[in-house]
Amino acid sequence: MSGRTALKRWAGRAARALRVEDPRLALGLGVIGGACVAVPLIVGLLVGHPRGGAVISTGAWLVAVRGARDPGGIRMARLLGATFALAVGTLLGIVLVGRNEWLLVLVTPALAALGIVVPMVGPTAALALLLTAANPLPVDPIPHLGLMLLGGLLATVLLPLPWPWRATRPLPIVLSETAACLSELVGAAADVSLDQDAWGERRRTAATALEKAVKACARRRWQRRSPQAEAVVAAFRRVLYEAVTLRALCTTLYRQLPDVDEHVGVSSLTAMLARSLRSMSQALARPETGLELPAGIDTFKERVDALRGERPKGERELLVLVMLRQVENCAERLTAAVEKAAGPALELSSPRLALPQLGARVMPEVRYRLALDDPGFRHALRVALGTLIAMLIIVFAKPAYPHWLAITVLVTIQPTYGETIAKAGGRTLGTAIGGLIAAMVLLAAPHHWPLAILIAIAAFLAFSMAGARFAYWIMFLNMFVLLLIDFQVPQRPQLAGARVGLTFLGAVIALACTRLLWPRGETARLADRVARLLRTHGAASRTLAQVSRGELPQEKAEEAIRKASRAAEAVSRALRYIAHEPGVTAPEEVAEAVALSQRARDDLIAVTSVLRGERAEAGPAPEVLDAVADRLEDAATAVEAREPYEPGGQVEAALADFGGWLGTLAERRLEELAAAPADKATNVRRTLLQAAAVRHAMCSLNVESARLCECAAAVFAADGAETAGRGPSPVTDKV
Repeated sequence: MSGRTALKRWAGRAARALRVEDPRLALGLGVIGGACVAVPLIVGLLVGHPRGGAVISTGAWLVAVRGARDPGGIRMARLLGATFALAVGTLLGIVLVGRNEWLLVLVTPALAALGIVVPMVGPTAALALLLTAANPLPVDPIPHLGLMLLGGLLATVLLPLPWPWRATRPLPIVLSETAACLSELVGAAADVSLDQDAWGERRRTAATALEKAVKACARRRWQRRSPQAEAVVAAFRRVLYEAVTLRALCTTLYRQLPDVDEHVGVSSLTAMLARSLRSMSQALARPETGLELPAGIDTFKERVDALRGERPKGERELLVLVMLRQVENCAERLTAAVEKAAGPALELSSPRLALPQLGARVMPEVRYRLALDDPGFRHALRVALGTLIAMLIIVFAKPAYPHWLAITVLVTIQPTYGETIAKAGGRTLGTAIGGLIAAMVLLAAPHHWPLAILIAIAAFLAFSMAGARFAYWIMFLNMFVLLLIDFQVPQRPQLAGARVGLTFLGAVIALACTRLLWPRGETARLADRVARLLRTHGAASRTLAQVSRGELPQEKAEEAIRKASRAAEAVSRALRYIAHEPGVTAPEEVAEAVALSQRARDDLIAVTSVLRGERAEAGPAPEVLDAVADRLEDAATAVEAREPYEPGGQVEAALADFGGWLGTLAERRLEELAAAPADKATNVRRTLLQAAAVRHAMCSLNVESARLCECAAAVFAADGAETAGRGPSPVTDKV
């Protein structure tokens, strides 16, 4: 292949990678980010204070860069937090400049680690500290702090504005999308042609949408607490629970009576409920469309009552009536949830002027626990240690332009080794090219106006390509930052070459920290996380057993299920980390165990929803749930000990007792009907309705929990056997 052909192919690939249609390009953010940097420069030139304008541009850049990864998710509260961090870092830099350098060595790593533990702070404070302490101040200290803050506030005001390119996500729109996902879920509850995987996909989509709504509601509290939004989110959570329950009931019902739609119209009922949720989705997005409340449940009740008028001919017919009654109860609860959300939804979506509440207590978000068990905290320790090493090199070696070394370490170290490698390569390459271009510009020694134009163009390209290609982002970022520093205090062209060398050294330090400090942190803790998943699901089952006995309120069961869900999410997060850890691959069985745990939680949710109805005799149901809890806890013990899991038959025995008890209840109810056909309000009838409703969920819970235990324990039992026998572990060395 000729060199010309290779050059053409490379140019074609580059053009395709950076085509304007690329959805990762954020041209609008490039315009606004470039304006945040360029406008203060131009204004400073016009008023005769170019250095002051450059300081404002530096503050604007340090804040605007926080929105580069998620242009559509930029929020003023986050940018205000970044501006506060900018003020703290600048103030510390002013105080520490020219003072004891060892104090700077101690403060910088602590500030870098704080930016990881408290995401609101981020790297802004440490970056501002390094830039302020390492460079001569272009203006007096107090004006310098004020100008930096002015730049941060400029970016804070400009970036969150509802520009057409931002595709902003107002809270009513997020809730509208959640209602749309829930309407699809409810509409599919009675669709028995939908297989388990397709239903599970819709279930996950709805759960993800609900989680986004919860986060959006929590984010709203930074500006103004919204009781209406919280009421809508709470109602949506209830809709999700009831949709899962409705699916379980319909599955059993269609198995008993395939032509049930011809008798009562279950699919019509679910379609009506889905239509009301779809109407709420439209009302949240466009209030002028109005809202349609559920209106077809009375027709369903009449059909069920007509079917009850015919005397059941046996246990099967009686069970069908019992299941229809539970479907009716579930539809009533779902309807009540929709009606409860209707008023707050309309109030939330209606246009009005809302002033922020003063005096509200706002606490910064702390994402990580201060323990080595948390991957985020381990990442914070890596960043702190890497920054400390860089600062020690600066103190003892005293290189030219030393702060670039610490900055490189600070922004290169990532939570995993694989991610750090990817970022180190892009940062080194981008810095080399950007530094070379900046050096050529500085050699030409242009006047302020051409330099300001070049800075504006580089800033536009950098912010535009932040989400498209990391190396391009770094290249143009380095270019405009170097030129911006020269705009404040003229630098020598050697600055670019020194920065390339320090960037390479910083990348080496970052790679060393991630390779030597807990490189397989999540792999080593995977067994503990899986054991915690099993234990929390066992605790949820045991808590539900206590609820069914009347020993605990029903809210405790929902709380235990949410805790189990968080444990499953921790395992999922560990799998994502392991994918970037060196030389390991997580066993596929663990991912399957996570999926099985969701199905087990769905079964627990179904039982919880049924128990929310009329209080009735529990019978052997608590024993079944306790047996499931024992099974899960035994599997967790086996995983922790790396021993084989020996399944028992306690759950099957308890289910057999439950089935016999259900048959006895059916016979007793038939005797009651023979004696008094019109008598409906009996304890036997209530107990039979509840027991029949939870039977399918408990049978499914038995199957899913057994598969979950076998799937989770098999990998780690093999791990223990291999470790005891010949050394390598299939969990930590499987590739």
